[in-house]
Parts: sequence; C-alpha cells; structure tokens
Amino acid sequence: MFHIFTSKSLIQIGLKVWIQQIIYKQSSILTTTQYLIIVNKNLYYEKIILIFSILIVSFTCKAQDNTINYNELTINDINFLGNNVSLVIQHLGQPNTIEEYYFEMQDVMSQKYKYNDIIFTVINNRTYSFEIIGSNYTFTSNNINVGDNINKLQPIYPLSFTSKSSDALSLDFVDMDRFIIISFNSINNIIDKIETYSY
Repeated sequence: MFHIFTSKSLIQIGLKVWIQQIIYKQSSILTTTQYLIIVNKNLYYEKIILIFSILIVSFTCKAQDNTINYNELTINDINFLGNNVSLVIQHLGQPNTIEEYYFEMQDVMSQKYKYNDIIFTVINNRTYSFEIIGSNYTFTSNNINVGDNINKLQPIYPLSFTSKSSDALSLDFVDMDRFIIISFNSINNIIDKIETYSY
C-alpha cells in the first residue's frame, strides 16, 4: 500500500531512523543532512515501487483487453472447444449434416457438424473449431451474439476494438496458438460471424 507523505509521516520516518541509530549504538547521531538524505531515499524507493506497480497493472489490463482465455470460449455457457464431440450432440442434438472434410493445416480428415446457425469442425472426435453464423448462440459470458452491433465490444475488448479492420475484430487466445475473428458488416456495424482460426 502506498502513502502520501505528510510532514507528520516524515517525522515518523526520521524518528525510526534515529531510534535505529541508538539501538545499533552508532558512534554519532545523524546530522540534519544525513536525516534528509535517508528520508529522500525512502521517498525515492516508494516512488519507484509505485511506478513499477502501475506499469504491471497497465500491462495486465492491456493484455486482457486484447486476448481471450480458453475457459472464456463458451457458446451458450458451454465450452465445446477441445472437448469430445459427444458434448455438442448432448446439448445441440444431432447435426443437420456431417460433411467429411480434408483439414489441410493438420493434414488429417475432419468432419463438419452443421447445425442451424453454427458449424463445428471435428478432428479425432474432438471439437477443433467453430463458426457461429446465427443469433441463436451466445458467445462468452459477455453475451456476444451475431446480430449485435460491433460497438458492444468496445468496453469489453478496447484494444482489439481500436485496432479492428473495417469489417473484423480479432482476439488472440492467451493459452493457445489460435485466435477469434468477429466479422461485421462494414455499413451497419452488425456482427455477422464469430469463428476460430489457427495461425
């Protein structure tokens, strides 16, 4: 905790230093100049600690405003990503279609589970990515939906909002080599797609 140093607190610091001198039986009592040097050093170190703490907090806030954690990647309050596809079927039922798909980036066959308004890419029975294209699905606990105005994201992800393109906003995953793209109509600013990508 940091204090604003009043004349009273400066006197207290001086008394502590003077008492320490007596306790350690120093040969001479501090002169006024020595006393002021010690007080100024204490204030200097307090300022450095305060500035350093502010920088750490600032950096942490900026990182959070431009990234998203894996555990935040919920759809209707459920985190499907990385889990067995049976979790998708349990909550959404059988898909309208399942398409076989060669996933070039991973050099494996995958399946696209297509539902109304959402598509999941599945690799080895695990949900690898998703694409939300309709308003029936809420993304994250911030209740982001297709159909919302992109301006809704400004207070949630201010750095990403500031650096967005004319029709998309991106969020890097904190703990994976992936990112989210939130696409929106450049004319009316309405979100039309939320999807995951890999680098």
